Amino acid sequence: MSATATSKRTSESGENVTVATRPNGPDTEQPTVGTKGATAVAAARAAAVLEPGLDRPVGLVGARLRAATAALLLAVGAGGGWAVFGALPHTLALPAVLAHGAAPETVRADQAGALLAYQVGTGALVTQGQVVALLRTPAGEELVVRAPSGGTVTALLATPGSTLAPGAAVVALDVARLPETVRIFATSLKDAGQLTLGRTVLVPVPGLGTVEATITAADALPVRADSLDGTFTVPVPGLPAGAAPVWTAYARIPAAAGQLRGPLPLTVSVDLGARHPYQAVFGSGAGR
Repeated sequence: MSATATSKRTSESGENVTVATRPNGPDTEQPTVGTKGATAVAAARAAAVLEPGLDRPVGLVGARLRAATAALLLAVGAGGGWAVFGALPHTLALPAVLAHGAAPETVRADQAGALLAYQVGTGALVTQGQVVALLRTPAGEELVVRAPSGGTVTALLATPGSTLAPGAAVVALDVARLPETVRIFATSLKDAGQLTLGRTVLVPVPGLGTVEATITAADALPVRADSLDGTFTVPVPGLPAGAAPVWTAYARIPAAAGQLRGPLPLTVSVDLGARHPYQAVFGSGAGR
């Protein structure tokens, strides 16, 4: 077996090569990795390895996405729970009059006669026994009509010069000594059904804010709307006209509400309990 000698030299391309010399054969060149080749190999190996920390942005995005998903599911769950188990106030707005007692007191003529003149006007504050009107009997005798109680004149119920029969209505009077009462008017049978005894009514009392009152009575049958004309010092917004039916309920104002002068028209809110949000959306149900 022939021995082989080796030697190194630089090729034309500038690379270091190893030359193998055989005694009986031609020389062969075996390239070795030089400086440039080593640099290229190192760069390739470095590119093949992921630089530490380069995956951190991907992990951060994933964590935020999971957190956002969890927050969304929590919000949806909370909203659904509130819609089913939450509660919203449920009220019914109705026209009303804040006055004294269940109705004005009617001052009547004791005898037949012609109404000569009124001595008071609508809204006047009168005392018990004060003269409110003058009458002349058929015999020519002059008579006076006196207020049976102190209070506020809410209406003049006869026309001066007209002839009155015994017991004819002359003046409507809001009696100050009676309890302060809210007269609540319902204009439909459905609304009237909500005016049950013991139900709470939210009453906006001037100077005191909203005061809670309790329904203590309700008329079983309606009256004609025009039968209420002339019993208040001012019109009541929301009341119909003519022969339209009107149901009336009464709520007592606490004594701490203070003294009122004359009837006050207002809008009250009847507390119907509470509804779940989904019931408010679909217009159903009410309960505590």
